[in-house]
Amino acid sequence: MSGTVPLVQEMVTEVVTETATMEIALTVLGIALAVFVAGMVVAGSGQASGLRTAAPALALGIVCVHIRDGGWLTGADRSITAVLAAHHSAGLDHLATVGIALGAPAVAIAAAAAAGIVLIRHGWSVPVASIMLGAVMGAVFAGAALGTVLGPGRAVVGVWQPVDTGNALASNLAGTATLLGMAAVIAGIGRSRTLRAVLAAAVVIAVVALAGARLYVGIPLTEVVAGVLVAAICLTVGHAVLAAFASRLPPGPLGAASQPGFVPAPG
Repeated sequence: MSGTVPLVQEMVTEVVTETATMEIALTVLGIALAVFVAGMVVAGSGQASGLRTAAPALALGIVCVHIRDGGWLTGADRSITAVLAAHHSAGLDHLATVGIALGAPAVAIAAAAAAGIVLIRHGWSVPVASIMLGAVMGAVFAGAALGTVLGPGRAVVGVWQPVDTGNALASNLAGTATLLGMAAVIAGIGRSRTLRAVLAAAVVIAVVALAGARLYVGIPLTEVVAGVLVAAICLTVGHAVLAAFASRLPPGPLGAASQPGFVPAPG
């Protein structure tokens, strides 16, 4: 027993002092993947949602540490940026400009509010629209806070900036990605599994395109990944809250849980 305590202390010290190394990064990412898989197979929607939220949160934590300390995960940032900088074209410049502008935090919040109004006008309840808006705002503010913690200017390599993205780069992607995800979740309520799969694929394609626009203008890969992880966390929480709310509704036109084909948060 006496020999175990020093060993544990040495392991804790190693983790704390070597957080930005490859070994720690791969270990933490592996644990995050295992937690996510467990969240997909565990019984009980509450436990499943908790595990699926913890997985991207754990991955986000290690990614942020590497961004802050210039760790192993940031090793590919410069090379990717250099390759993209060498392949600029006028057409891609215009597309990237549109992608960055459309993904601005204010645009994401305004679009979420407008979508909420449309939902209410089409018979959806106010809480459903509020949950979507809350998830998007949570992603925007979480991304902005993340950018502040990481420090001003860390995210921009300075290759080419068509618009002023400020210091909330993570929120630029996180807010829009969360909006797209929540819109797909709501649109898929009561629909067939095939349609929900198509909606999910469309969201993935759109997020990849938005992420590509950010990489194209010089935002490092790790910062883009951080924004996606923020969106994943907020989308998972928003989906879980939406499923919990729907499960409490009585049968009826607004009782999403009673509609044929509705599949709540897995678990």
